[in-house]
Amino acid sequence: MAICDSACAPALPASYSAGCGIITRSSGISKFAFIKCDYSFTDFSDAAEWTTAITAGDIIGTGLLLAEKPKGDFETRRINSCAPEAVVGATKIINFSDYNTDTVTGGGAGTLQYDFWNGILEQPSNFIFAWYTCNQFAYGPIDSFQIEVDEVEENSENGKVFFEGTIKFDSVSIPAPTQVNLDGIL
Repeated sequence: MAICDSACAPALPASYSAGCGIITRSSGISKFAFIKCDYSFTDFSDAAEWTTAITAGDIIGTGLLLAEKPKGDFETRRINSCAPEAVVGATKIINFSDYNTDTVTGGGAGTLQYDFWNGILEQPSNFIFAWYTCNQFAYGPIDSFQIEVDEVEENSENGKVFFEGTIKFDSVSIPAPTQVNLDGIL
């Protein structure tokens, strides 16, 4: 028995499996990109466009990061008395640690990294967010995001000072990667 009218039936998405086993993909988020809110990509996959935008001051990247994106947090709600709860929203999260330091001002104890993170923290609505992976994929651009980041000081003289944070954005859909080699560019 059909559960919907044939006029409502969607086209099936293309299959990504040939049924001959499992193929995995490596992981690792290496950098973030923050893009001025008035910049629009012509081609997100064009490394030359990224270079031009970075040179023009429209995009700034972080240093190398330790970052992960766990499964998002999905919101469900009962919207029909005769059906189970449905997904009505989702928040995606990226957790990160930034161990980079500013050796330009103060010989390793400078303030450029504080200026960078405070600039993003104070006005996240003025930026678009993207992330870049170890295997040369860019995800984004994410037009609206929230960020939490703060300094962490470990509890011994041999410990490290670093920045730890979370970036959150709302999307039920999974952001799809775009292959682009930004190594040495971003």
